Amino acid sequence: MGVDKWAWLKRGVATVGAIFLAYALLVYWGPGIEQYGPAPAQATSAQATDCYPEDGLYGPWSRTAIAFEHFDSGRTHNFGCASFGGSHDKANVVTATKLPGRYITPYNFVLDEGSDGYVYAGAYGDFPGSPGSFVAKIATDGTEMWRRQLFDAPSNPQLWNYPGVVGIHRNGSPYAVFGTKFVRLDTARGAILAELDLPAGDRTNTAYNGFNGFADGSFVMKSVNRAKGCELQGFSAFLRCDGALDVGPSEIAVIDPEDMQLLSSIKATEHIGGRLTTTRWEGVDRLYLAGAVSMFRYNWDGQKLALDSSWGPVPFMQEGQTPAPAAAVIGDWIVAQTNALPAKTPMSLVAISQRDARMVRIEPFADLPFWAAPPPRRSFLPAMLTVDPDNSRIYVMDAAMGLVAAYRLDQETGKLDLLWRVRQRTMNFSTLIGPPGTRVFVATDIGRFCPLLQCLRSYDSEALVFRDAATGRELARSEKLPKMTSGALVTPVDDGHFRYLGLGGDIFDVSVAPAR
Repeated sequence: MGVDKWAWLKRGVATVGAIFLAYALLVYWGPGIEQYGPAPAQATSAQATDCYPEDGLYGPWSRTAIAFEHFDSGRTHNFGCASFGGSHDKANVVTATKLPGRYITPYNFVLDEGSDGYVYAGAYGDFPGSPGSFVAKIATDGTEMWRRQLFDAPSNPQLWNYPGVVGIHRNGSPYAVFGTKFVRLDTARGAILAELDLPAGDRTNTAYNGFNGFADGSFVMKSVNRAKGCELQGFSAFLRCDGALDVGPSEIAVIDPEDMQLLSSIKATEHIGGRLTTTRWEGVDRLYLAGAVSMFRYNWDGQKLALDSSWGPVPFMQEGQTPAPAAAVIGDWIVAQTNALPAKTPMSLVAISQRDARMVRIEPFADLPFWAAPPPRRSFLPAMLTVDPDNSRIYVMDAAMGLVAAYRLDQETGKLDLLWRVRQRTMNFSTLIGPPGTRVFVATDIGRFCPLLQCLRSYDSEALVFRDAATGRELARSEKLPKMTSGALVTPVDDGHFRYLGLGGDIFDVSVAPAR
């Protein structure tokens, strides 16, 4: 009887193991790309006479391959001036070379007109050894030219060490924001030429997480807040602190970049966790903010920033969802995806008309077959979507689901049509490069099988993947690289090269070429 009992138990364990193995193989090796109808007609390269969009979308940035973290003020991530060195119809090889120097938790990388780079780093306070925000200037060959420490985190453990950003204004100067301070830097030595204290009620728990700019040349920025009593640093303050979503509203500030004076300030209606998006639409500079519940629009007349109550606010969140990382401008529409923090409710993709605030909503990754993602299903991406205004395409991702999808937006109706969907798991922003007719979609890939989101907590490497943006077909894939800074961007620079920002401080030069 005892022998039969143990034999039954062994058979049961073997059966369960076989079922789990079969399920894992199905999830891992199941269908990858799902193509829905023919690819839409694309813009031709002849239509792109200038790889920079009009100033109303591009904003006040220097005209380089990347002077602002997301290329233009509309946060499209559409780097039309960047090139793809590989082939679209033959095999490619990806080369990654580590640059000298170490820049712990690099967040963003920008180029000046001489192709020297500036990296903003040190501000992921929950990463061991993060020194606090600093900016370093790096030559094309990777040689460090100078480093300016902006905030000494070890000496100020009570202050929230959270990333801001560096950007290059069209006047040629680099500017950076960190904590509640905004600075203008000297290009030659990195000296602080001017410094401004930004509006803040509680400087211990407040950080200005980046900035944007209006077409008239002014900067605009807003704060995020850590829950009072929370001592966690970096992004962990949002993930693990009690009351992280129940904090006071953000401050919004408009700054003159020349005299470094506060032009206008206003308190937002809600706490704005994501970044700001600007564009000039119908002759007016607009600011879009994705709040905790609603999308808001503010108008800037050159003197005063004011809430546009004739347009919104537009409630776009569903119960159980978490806020959007930011909005992007695509033609006459503002688009965003929810769940910048982990959620049990599926992610929504929303398109809101700039003209009349009507909204279209879909759930890109809901109601999928069981093999598409292992239950229990969750949704999470701390980075925003990417858009291609030339082709009216939107690219959404979900790190928890491990999926990427492309949609076409009908500019007249707002209707969203699925073009393709593929398995790929990233915690970072995606990037578009190349002319309209041959766009390439670039993003990292952590891996496919991730039960209970365990891989998002423990992964230490990821590959860089290049796809045909119209069809999702894979064009090239790198070897595994060290984990990239979560929420950072695969950054195009000059002549088909990229900067890959490793969380531990290594920056890689990456390029693609046809295989021999």
